[in-house]
Amino acid sequence: MKLPIPKGKRAILVLGMPLGLAAAGAFLFMQMSAPPSAPVKVPDPKTGQTGPILALDDKVINLSTTTAGGYKYAKIGVSIEMRPEAASFYDLHGEARTTQEKTELDKYTEEMPKLLDALGSVVAAHDSASLNSVDGRAALKTELTDRFQKILGADNVIDVFFTNFVMQ
Repeated sequence: MKLPIPKGKRAILVLGMPLGLAAAGAFLFMQMSAPPSAPVKVPDPKTGQTGPILALDDKVINLSTTTAGGYKYAKIGVSIEMRPEAASFYDLHGEARTTQEKTELDKYTEEMPKLLDALGSVVAAHDSASLNSVDGRAALKTELTDRFQKILGADNVIDVFFTNFVMQ
């Protein structure tokens, strides 16, 4: 036994279903095609705080020989302060910080050969006379920071530190 559908309700059913489906499809399309919201940028560390530190192996590099009688080699150690994934990293201490720092730095393992190559290339372009001055080392630090930012991403590198700097 079929119950007859009155004409008014039949019209709503016949027209309402396709219109409802079209509206739902348009809504889903707009949601899926919208640009992703940018993640919140983690701020620079405050005084007394540091981000994860990525230490590069010390490297012996031949210096440019443009200055006669200058040093020929430099042994340089560099550490790179990285921006953590979350600002809450700065509040971690002890074991929790060590664990999180290892997790954060593990994602840069594949970039280590590029970083060491960049270190060698940038330092080898300098001679000992320029690296003996404070301004020369500051310029080297700026060049290394720029190069590391190109490799790791400008937002990821906060600072570069010399952990070893010997010329002979």
